[in-house]
Amino acid sequence: MIEPILEARDLSFSFEGKKPLLVKLSLAFKEAELVVLAGRNGAGKTVLAKCLAGIYQAPRASVLFRGSDLAGLKGSPATKVAYLFQDARLQVLGDSLLEDALFGPLALGMQRDEAEARARAALESLGLGGRLRESPLGLSGGELRRLAIASVLALDPEVLILDEPFANLDWQGVASLLGVIGDLRNRGKTLIVLTHELEKIVGLADRLIVMDRGAPVADGKPSALIGEGLEVHGLRNPLRPATSLGELQWLDPPPA
Repeated sequence: MIEPILEARDLSFSFEGKKPLLVKLSLAFKEAELVVLAGRNGAGKTVLAKCLAGIYQAPRASVLFRGSDLAGLKGSPATKVAYLFQDARLQVLGDSLLEDALFGPLALGMQRDEAEARARAALESLGLGGRLRESPLGLSGGELRRLAIASVLALDPEVLILDEPFANLDWQGVASLLGVIGDLRNRGKTLIVLTHELEKIVGLADRLIVMDRGAPVADGKPSALIGEGLEVHGLRNPLRPATSLGELQWLDPPPA
C-alpha cells in the first residue's frame, strides 16, 4: 500500500472555549493528486486546510506528512505543505516581485544566491520572469494569485493548498490560474483546492471531497459524485442544465 503524502488522522480541533469544529476527522491525500475540497461556507474547509498546513496547531500526530508528525518535522511546515490564502494580497510582502518571492527562502535562513535562484525560477515558471523589478501594486487579481504561488514555490513544497483561489477573478484570470494548476499537477505537486465554485475546477480534479458541518460527507471521483444530491450540502450541481436565461440565475427553484 502506497503511503499518503499528507494525512489527517483522528483530527479534532476547536478554538479555546468554543465548540469543536472538527471531530476525529480522517482523510489521506496521495502524491501528485488534484483534490477539490468543497462545501458550503462554514463547512470546515478552511479550518481543516489550516490544520493540514500547520497554521492551526492540531493535536500531536493528528496531521502526518509522509507518515511523520508534521509539527515535529525539522524546519517550517511551509517547506512541506504551502497554504495560499483566499486574499492573495495577504501574502504580498515585498516592494518588487523578486523581493516578494525572496522573502520566504531568506526568512528560513537560505543563502542569498540560492534564494534568488529559486525565486527567479519560480517567477519564470508562473510567467512573471520578465517583471522582477515591478511593484506588486500594479498587478491584476490573477497576477497577484500567480505571484503568491511563485512565492511559495520558491520554498519547493510538495503539497499546495489553495483556499478559494477563484474569488474575485474574471474569466481570463480563472483560465490563467487553471493553466497554472494543471502545470503544477504535471510537475508532480499534490494540490488541494478549496472551493464551492465546482464548475471552475472539478473537470480537472482527480478527486472530490465534500464537507458539511466539519466532516467529510462524500469522497470519490467527481464523475461519481456530481449530481448525487450535492445541493443538500450547499453546492450547486455544475451539470444542472439551463434552457433559458432565467434559469441562469442561481435561484432554487428557477423562476417559471
